[in-house]
Amino acid sequence: MLSIFLAVLPVFILIAVGYGAVRLNYVPDTVGDALNSFAVKVAVPVLLFRAMLNLDFAAAFSPPALVGFYTGAFCCFVLGIILARKIFKRRPGEAVSVGFAATFSNSVLLGLAIIERSFGSDALTPAFGIIAFHAPSIYILGMVTMELMRRDGKSLGSTLVTAGKSILANSLMIAILIGAAFNLVGITLPEPVMSAVDMIATAAIPVALVGIGAAMTRYKISAGLSESMLVACLSLMVHPAIAFGLTHYVFALEPQTVRAVVALAAMPPGMNIYIFAVMYDRAVNLAASAFLVCTALSVFTATLWLYVLSVTIPA
Repeated sequence: MLSIFLAVLPVFILIAVGYGAVRLNYVPDTVGDALNSFAVKVAVPVLLFRAMLNLDFAAAFSPPALVGFYTGAFCCFVLGIILARKIFKRRPGEAVSVGFAATFSNSVLLGLAIIERSFGSDALTPAFGIIAFHAPSIYILGMVTMELMRRDGKSLGSTLVTAGKSILANSLMIAILIGAAFNLVGITLPEPVMSAVDMIATAAIPVALVGIGAAMTRYKISAGLSESMLVACLSLMVHPAIAFGLTHYVFALEPQTVRAVVALAAMPPGMNIYIFAVMYDRAVNLAASAFLVCTALSVFTATLWLYVLSVTIPA
């Protein structure tokens, strides 16, 4: 288990570098915004474009793998809403934010890095198949549910139009669609351009991880700690447990696919949960706190799940 922990530790060291550099005033706190903006708008889209450009679609899009991952995600969404309402007496809209926080795994910035370090580049193929649907499906689920449950929302039709426009305008989705189109049509890029793409893609994950650490300095863990632990339990334990049970025991998928699905499911919530909460002004402090708590705990829970995978599905 120590070897597994050491394999994923560099990922969290990069987060700590960003956090420490800002906390010690070695760099200004605005560096987090700059790095995250570059990562989300340039580097990660280029990484996803390259992935889709070279993707084996038949191998990537496995319906059982998608069912395994998203069944776990949707279960956590529903459980998060119910428990937030029943235990913490949250209002309907706030409960949706809690459910969203328990659902939206940091599949790109953390998931890809950990999967590649732990299982090699081959395991990224099924991971990209899941990521292609991740933001659209989870955002649509969250937006539609929010509009159905909160009293001051727009009509459902207007919500769907707004959600569709936001998703299609998202830089990550644009990169995925362009890369997939190039792949299907058979377009190849000139060698100098492809070399530049490779250089930017290589920088994407390290830049994103340092940016996450820098951004974490702005938020406090103390806000809604008990609810943050609820989100952590759902996102870090329940989601991967459901994904593991379905992909390994029910569908009996090949090892690389099971590893990718479970590892992505075991990732903590990303900054999208904060963006969603701010967008609707519902449970914003809880979203920030959950992001910090889950990211910190995932150092140990991710190691645990990787150990479970190594024991049950040996290489």
